[in-house]
Amino acid sequence: MLNPLAAPDAVEAAAEPLLDLLQDCDHEPFIELLHVVPVNGTAPGHDRMQSLAQAVYDAGGWGSGYQVPAPIRPFTSPGAWRDILRRQVTEGFMQPAQRWPAANLRTPDEIRRAGELADGVADLIEAHLGPVRSSGDVGGPHAYYIWWRNLLLVSDRWATILHLALSD
Repeated sequence: MLNPLAAPDAVEAAAEPLLDLLQDCDHEPFIELLHVVPVNGTAPGHDRMQSLAQAVYDAGGWGSGYQVPAPIRPFTSPGAWRDILRRQVTEGFMQPAQRWPAANLRTPDEIRRAGELADGVADLIEAHLGPVRSSGDVGGPHAYYIWWRNLLLVSDRWATILHLALSD
C-alpha cells in the first residue's frame, strides 16, 4: 500500500489529464481528494460516517467551521463511488457535452479516455487508502461552485472525501 497521507497530491497529479478532457471555455472542473484521516478514534455506530466526514473537514481547514449534517447514509455498494466518478466524467454534468450540447462535443474516444482516466484515479485512491469499504454522499462548503458532489470514502484504516465540482 502506498502512503495514505500522500494520496491528495497523487490524485491531483493523476487527475490533470482527466480535467483537461473536462475543461470547456466557461467552466473549470475539480477532482480533488481532501485530507486523509485515520478511522480509529472516531465514534462507532450510526453516526460514524458523520464523525469521519467532520474529521476530514476539520483536518485541513478546507471546510473550517462547517458542520456535517447527519445522517450520512452509506451507498448500498461500497464501490458505488467509483461508478459515480466514472458516470460523471463520461455522461454526467462534468462532461462538457452535457452542459453545452451544441458546442465542445467530445468524440467517443475522448469519452472512453475520460472513463479510463477516472478508473485510474479510483485505482490510485485505493492503492493509497486500501479498498474502500464504505462510501456515501456528504455535504460540504460549496460557495462558488455551480455543481458539486462530495463523496466520503472509508477504508479499514483511512477516510477522506473525494470532491467533484465545476466552477464558473
